Formats: sequence, structure tokens, C-alpha cells
Amino acid sequence: MKESYLNIDDITSSLKINKDTLRQWIKDGKFPSPIEMRDRTALWSYAVIENWVAQQHKTQEFIDNQELDL
Repeated sequence: MKESYLNIDDITSSLKINKDTLRQWIKDGKFPSPIEMRDRTALWSYAVIENWVAQQHKTQEFIDNQELDL
């Protein structure tokens, strides 16, 4: 099975964020780093991003279901 890849426009469009936000998330370690191609194109594995999104949902569900007493 051939792996699918996403470019920066695919990701920013899907997540409804701008490129600067995505770049900051990468810099801060909050988002997976891209695979740099020889022509300097940045690509992300679809599977890696799919897993990242699923983890974000799990984290948010955990936070939503906690009775935090701060």
C-alpha cells in the first residue's frame, strides 16, 4: 500500500489554521515535523497526522471529563 502525504496547504486548510501557527507548533514541539524533500518541499505522512489528530481528540476528551478542582 502506497503511503499518502500532505503538504502545508492541506494541513492548514484541514485544521483551519494559518501557516505561521503551524510553524510555531512545529517549533514548540506541539506538531510533528515535516519530511523535507530534496526540492525543499515539506510533506507530512497522512498516517502521522491522522494519529496526531486522534491524540488531540483523546486529550481533549480527557480534559473535558475531569472534574478539576483548582
